[in-house]
Amino acid sequence: MDRLDNLFKGEDFSSAVTSIVLTVVDHLAQDLKKATDRTDELEGRLHESYVENEKLKSDVKSLKEQVDIINVGNGTFRNDINIALMKANDNEQYSRQDSIRIHGVEETNDEDCKVKVCDILNGKLKLQIMPEDINKIHRIQQRVTRQNRPKPIIVKFFSYAHKRSCILNRKKLKGSGIVITEDLTQLNYSLLSRASKHDLIESAWSVEGKIFAKAKDGPKFRLFPYEDLNSAIRVAIKYRNVKAPPTSGANIEPLGLRHVTNEDGQARK
Repeated sequence: MDRLDNLFKGEDFSSAVTSIVLTVVDHLAQDLKKATDRTDELEGRLHESYVENEKLKSDVKSLKEQVDIINVGNGTFRNDINIALMKANDNEQYSRQDSIRIHGVEETNDEDCKVKVCDILNGKLKLQIMPEDINKIHRIQQRVTRQNRPKPIIVKFFSYAHKRSCILNRKKLKGSGIVITEDLTQLNYSLLSRASKHDLIESAWSVEGKIFAKAKDGPKFRLFPYEDLNSAIRVAIKYRNVKAPPTSGANIEPLGLRHVTNEDGQARK
């Protein structure tokens, strides 16, 4: 026991303990410095990430604003394209104002379309149209060939009056299997076809190249190319008693406001 007391009281023991404590403290100080340096490094990286994140948020906001501007520009651009296409369509339709199409005329070998058409117009419609009144005439090669159906005949008159007479008297052909229609542009024909097949439209027709329709249990109204038919029907029904209802908003109507119409396609007074 005395030896132990002497051992703990000796200078060597005290020096040894001091040395051990100093060594441990030194290691702890080194570890603390490493931890501090690591913390500083992480804080620096975190700050850089924050700065980068804020920059990315700013870039995303800027890009979104640019996309919004582009979308508005694209909408305006598409709108301008539609207006240009519709004006071109109107011009093309105007160039066809003296023309009609006759469907259901039997084809024969070495046929003379002028003579054949004049016989139909004068015999069935009781008109007085001579072959020399016809500027151009030929059958139309259809994209889709229908079996047992003769190709339509397109007739361009020198006079608009002759074309108008054919349109006004075409009801006399009812039951004959022969039908006379206006010579519509592809765009107008497509619109007429869409309207004729629509579930909410009772009937559709053309007047001077303009397309009109009658909604089921609703009014008659004009249709325009590139128009959403459902929107057009809703607007026509909503404003059936208004002389010039607003447009559906689904499309551009450069020719003016939509009109609810009467039997001949004219605007209701």
